[in-house]
Amino acid sequence: MATRYQPGPHAGAARWLIVILLSAIATCLVIELGFGLSEARAEASSGRDGSYVVVAGKVTSETYGLYLVDVEHGTISVYQYVPSKRTLRLMAARNFTFDVQLDEYNTEPSPREIQRLVQQHKRLGEPKD
Repeated sequence: MATRYQPGPHAGAARWLIVILLSAIATCLVIELGFGLSEARAEASSGRDGSYVVVAGKVTSETYGLYLVDVEHGTISVYQYVPSKRTLRLMAARNFTFDVQLDEYNTEPSPREIQRLVQQHKRLGEPKD
């Protein structure tokens, strides 16, 4: 019998942090694809089983869609509206539960390098020894 995940005392705060970060990522993706913020709309809401973030925007140069983040289950899905067929098509879906447990992946400089730099250099305004 599989054991069910039991959220810890800070699970609510962690969920909202994930919601905020994924909203920022989705907004950056929309910007990176060359679409203005005026064409993207984001909304966070609470569903039957948990919290959702929905971002509407262009998914191709000619079609619109939805980016749906299910915070409760740790998944993100992308839907494309196909006007010629008047249908909504699932383009991609992914569980990000393990993704957010990585300290780094394809990043420069690495978090260790940043940590080393912070330890070497004092912050502005700190008194000198």
